[in-house]
Amino acid sequence: MLDLEQFASVEDAVEKVKLGQRYFEIGERMLALGENVPMNYPIAFWFSMISRAEGLHGAIAREIAESNPHAVFPLLRAFAEAVVLVNYVYGHPTYVEVLTSRPREQPKGGQKRKSIQALIDYSKKEAPGMKNVYAELSEATHFGATAMWSAHVIEGEDEDSLQTSWTNSPRWRSHEQALIACALTLEFAEAMTTLLHNFFEQHIAFSPPD
Repeated sequence: MLDLEQFASVEDAVEKVKLGQRYFEIGERMLALGENVPMNYPIAFWFSMISRAEGLHGAIAREIAESNPHAVFPLLRAFAEAVVLVNYVYGHPTYVEVLTSRPREQPKGGQKRKSIQALIDYSKKEAPGMKNVYAELSEATHFGATAMWSAHVIEGEDEDSLQTSWTNSPRWRSHEQALIACALTLEFAEAMTTLLHNFFEQHIAFSPPD
């Protein structure tokens, strides 16, 4: 369940989802290892995912501030995909090699790319609600029912006076929809920062004993 009570208002939620320095601070951890750390696939993946997380989070925050659900929910879907990918690579670091080239360029008999559903299934222990959340985000992204009605708002106090309004400009259907988007953003950001910290400790900063 999403915690919408953490926000005093939509304006408060918009303020709380701003990008800040969270991903920059993760990247700073590499400085503690010195200047001559050799580049390898896990490090390259870690750096790339920091950039991707910052780019997606920043874009989501901007579009939330613009009251643009048509951009927010597809971007949240991409953010969810990034989270479950990092979670899988954390447990299977050699999978990074599959991501370094296109599928048609991979050697025969090697590892294959995982489908997004396979990555979500793998993450169900840590994120049991991700499957349903991802399905809803896909409805918004692929113009399912969520997208179909996102531009229409029902207005009125009772059933006899209900009217439907439409505007070509993006807008939230309700304050609750805006708060849901903000809560999802913060949950994905928290999961991503935790995973990137853990990945660093396990696969980058870790030095095996002599």
